[in-house]
Amino acid sequence: MPHPPPPPRLGRLPQESESEEGFTAAACRKVRLEAVKYALGEDQRLLYLGRDYPKGADYFKRRLKSVFLKNKDVKDPEKIKELIEQGQFVMKELEALYFLKKYRAMKQRYYSDTNKTN
Repeated sequence: MPHPPPPPRLGRLPQESESEEGFTAAACRKVRLEAVKYALGEDQRLLYLGRDYPKGADYFKRRLKSVFLKNKDVKDPEKIKELIEQGQFVMKELEALYFLKKYRAMKQRYYSDTNKTN
């Protein structure tokens, strides 16, 4: 069975696909297609991270869906890249939130005796 293809790369397209005006129509379609594939994967990762969201998984899922639907008609390759970078930032922030939550729980568990006086 062949290996699955590598994840799409969203860097600049090769020089031969550009014209003097910037991106050609074919290059724009290629960037949009790569972005859609990438966004679907990001959606799944964000849903996974949203399971433990403080306001609940349902709230997170509704907000995520509304953001994706709001930006479904974006066609500009640069705007698509900005939105993907924003999604990656949100993922990093969620991970930091969960690590902080875990750290606070561990700190409370192990150091709660030192704060109490007998």
